[in-house]
Amino acid sequence: MTAPTEAPPALASTAWLAPGPLPARRGLALLAWGLAQPLIGLRVVVREPALLRAAARPVLLFAGFCVLVAFIAEDDAAGRLEVFLTTLVTLAPAPVILFGKTYRRLAAAARVPLGLSPRTAEMPRLWTAIGDAARQAVLLAIGLVPVWLAFELVQAFWPDAADGFVWIAWAVGGFWALHWIVVEALDNGHTVDPAAAKETALVPVDPWFVRLWQFPLLRRCSGLLRRLSRPWRRELELVARYPELALGLGLGVAAMIAVPFVALVFRPAAVVAAVHVLGRVEQAAAPPQ
Repeated sequence: MTAPTEAPPALASTAWLAPGPLPARRGLALLAWGLAQPLIGLRVVVREPALLRAAARPVLLFAGFCVLVAFIAEDDAAGRLEVFLTTLVTLAPAPVILFGKTYRRLAAAARVPLGLSPRTAEMPRLWTAIGDAARQAVLLAIGLVPVWLAFELVQAFWPDAADGFVWIAWAVGGFWALHWIVVEALDNGHTVDPAAAKETALVPVDPWFVRLWQFPLLRRCSGLLRRLSRPWRRELELVARYPELALGLGLGVAAMIAVPFVALVFRPAAVVAAVHVLGRVEQAAAPPQ
């Protein structure tokens, strides 16, 4: 009788990159699980030809447009490269809006390869996507106002501490930006279950950043933040329920989309990662059969 063979080391080393349920433990286990999701999304996109074709379309179209602009604007290679990079950086946010429907279809197509039940794509209108992008920009700006005010006060009353406070300001600003990277990624991963009953309205629970502004002199700002953040109530509720998961997912996605063109290449992986996170969270919250 022969002894059972062990799994090849290559398979064992990549087992953590396979789609799977939420870890039973919170804390570092959930943080690591969230951090691995963009790599899982990338692996699924690369291994599935249909997903890879859908992911390549926005990259080729946007890169082709930037190349066309460069060839029209300049005659020499150095000038064309400069125009290409300038166009790429300037229009970096545009693909998220222009190719929104492509990413939504990708999210629906990724569910079965991720081991989830099939669903259809959630298709917001173009003007809705533009409005959401504007809302997020305003939310980011308003959220940084307290940091700017605190820095001005420190600089006015404790100038010796201003240099040290700059690092705190950068950390707070980075955390705020990371928060919305997670929210946007999760928003792109939503799909529609045609067999399910119509989704009931969520109880209007204020996000944590709205509660921070509920002081007598700042309540108008808290009301504005509440209205602006209403489209992402589902995502904000998930972030509040699983902060370790959100932090890990945010760090992983941010590492992939930090550079403009690299962000375009790896954004499909972030979308697929969000689909997997949402699907596994729904499974964990479902009552046992």
